[in-house]
Amino acid sequence: MDEIFTFLFGTREGFAVLFFAGVVITAIVAFVLERRTHKLYVDRGPKQGDDEDDWTL
Repeated sequence: MDEIFTFLFGTREGFAVLFFAGVVITAIVAFVLERRTHKLYVDRGPKQGDDEDDWTL
């Protein structure tokens, strides 16, 4: 077990493994959360004419 920790935290290659594993885990979590958010907040389509704000400067 000590050789794994020594490799991961004591060498450049081990640090690269930790870095890329963190990037992959973050991407997976972001993808899952995005899918859940997409299901929760369904696209309602374009706004109706009375919903648009016609105020301009």
